[in-house]
Amino acid sequence: MHKLRISILLAGVALIALSAPVDAAAAKKAAPPPLPDPRIGVLEQQLRDVELQLAEIKGSQGASDNSAAVVDLKRSTSSQYVDLNKRLDAQTRVGLDNSRLTVASADGAFSLSLRALVQFDEGYFAQGRNPASVDLNSGTNFRRAQLGFQGVAFRDWSYNFLYDFGGYGVENRGYIYNAYIEYDGLKPFFFRIGAYTPFEGQEDQTSSGELFFPERAASVDVARNLAGAPSREAASIYAQGDTYFASISYTGKKSGDGTTTGAAVGTFDAQQSLIGRAAYLAVSTPEAKWLVEGHITDVLKLSDPTPSTAPVANVIRFSNGPEVAVDASKTVDTGNVDAKGVREFGFETAGTYDRFYGQGGWFRYEIDRRTAVPNPHFSGWYAFLTYSLTGEQHPYDPATASFRNLRPANPLGTPGGWGAWEVAARYSVVDLDYLPFSTAATGGIAGGKQDVWTVGLNWYPNNIIKFQLNYDNLKVNHVNAPANDISADAVVLRSQIAL
Repeated sequence: MHKLRISILLAGVALIALSAPVDAAAAKKAAPPPLPDPRIGVLEQQLRDVELQLAEIKGSQGASDNSAAVVDLKRSTSSQYVDLNKRLDAQTRVGLDNSRLTVASADGAFSLSLRALVQFDEGYFAQGRNPASVDLNSGTNFRRAQLGFQGVAFRDWSYNFLYDFGGYGVENRGYIYNAYIEYDGLKPFFFRIGAYTPFEGQEDQTSSGELFFPERAASVDVARNLAGAPSREAASIYAQGDTYFASISYTGKKSGDGTTTGAAVGTFDAQQSLIGRAAYLAVSTPEAKWLVEGHITDVLKLSDPTPSTAPVANVIRFSNGPEVAVDASKTVDTGNVDAKGVREFGFETAGTYDRFYGQGGWFRYEIDRRTAVPNPHFSGWYAFLTYSLTGEQHPYDPATASFRNLRPANPLGTPGGWGAWEVAARYSVVDLDYLPFSTAATGGIAGGKQDVWTVGLNWYPNNIIKFQLNYDNLKVNHVNAPANDISADAVVLRSQIAL
């Protein structure tokens, strides 16, 4: 009988340890559920020691002994289990969230996660009969090589710092890609300030590591580089829920404006702009999702090209490359255009159905001149379609109102697993011509019209590694000067790891 009571005691003590409450705050954003802490082993050994003490007393006192020593041990064992459990709950949690090292406090009020994104591109151009001044570069390049960290502080604040050493055609010495703090304590409203990518559009807000093609369409890049894009110094207020996203951002210069020596170039009285975005997930079912959105950018003041207290001749320039990052050439380019104000607006939509994913957008760019010649305007658009060969569906990310890459159902290395595979095709247009047969003095701008066809194969061996193989067909037409036309075929391979 005494032996039965001892067994019941041990079972009850174990139940106390296993049923201790878990702090729900540990599940807060940016504080992922931690993996088992190795220090638990130390405490478990202490529990085993208690069990040994109990066994020794049982052996020496007999099965029916109810002596004071056994009674005291019952009390101390229960208290010790409760104390050990409290100590475990108070310990800092260390683990790997999707292979990302994360440290979090037990209550979830503080966390820090290491971040990294490395993209290595290899590209080859087969060029047509291009002008002698045009030589598109074949070669290799680290498009992005980012290192940093992000996390939560005091439960209601989040932060992100990311430094990038990659670039177009040639690697950088390093620049601030992200450096911001955000207040999250008034959900669904959020407040962010620092250097980051302001909320401008769907493809703009698709993370660099989640792109469906190695590069965004030229029309998107022209739009986002006007007053947004990475490292833009800004302040934003936004509201975000499961089916909606709305934001307004006040933006200035980029943190990387200037030269590598730190001398300011073109940043006197920095540019001031407003960007507004609204997105709505109109359809959301397990089989299908459909997102619609619009945005507008208004440059309130252009940066001054030189230091001066007198009025200066402000200019704006629209340009973009061949949608292949191993080459930094500008295949379409308006040159500097006299301006007192600039606007841009666009509409994008995207949707998934079963294995299919489609996305497209249209953009218009407008310039208000200081002079009496006509105000120019330009446009661009893109559309693409992907098909999952292995059956996965692109997940929707409500935090950015955009879609993410496939997550393999059977990662490479698991039984029968080959990761996720998909094919993709895109058509992209940007037209930077305005009255191209007129002279510059009468308002003509011959920036060129670029068309790019792209077909690609994407392979996701697991959730952190991606390979993209693309074929691009590029054509740039100058209706006023056919001798300046550009054509090329390109093959691009991107290898990526994202933590």
